Amino acid sequence: MELYYKDLISKETSLEKLVDDLMLVVQGADEFAQAAGTGLSTFEKEEITSRLQRLKSGCAHLQKSAVAGALAADKLMRRYPYSTAGFAFACGLLTAHCLKRKP
Repeated sequence: MELYYKDLISKETSLEKLVDDLMLVVQGADEFAQAAGTGLSTFEKEEITSRLQRLKSGCAHLQKSAVAGALAADKLMRRYPYSTAGFAFACGLLTAHCLKRKP
């Protein structure tokens, strides 16, 4: 028996939205650094610029890995729907048991 899930991965998943928001923060930091950088020395400007570039590349890498992970999860869920659901349920029970407050 095969199950088909239409649009299992939505266009606006929370992880992608988080990455997009992070990119907006980076852009804002870049604009802020340019505006506030008038009184900085060249070394400080270069340091800020290099750190912003590393942050931008990290965000791009995070976005690519998030999309790849979501596609892999979609493929796994489509191939083994009941096993995946059972495993997720078992993980939820184990987590609930571990986080249960003891009197």
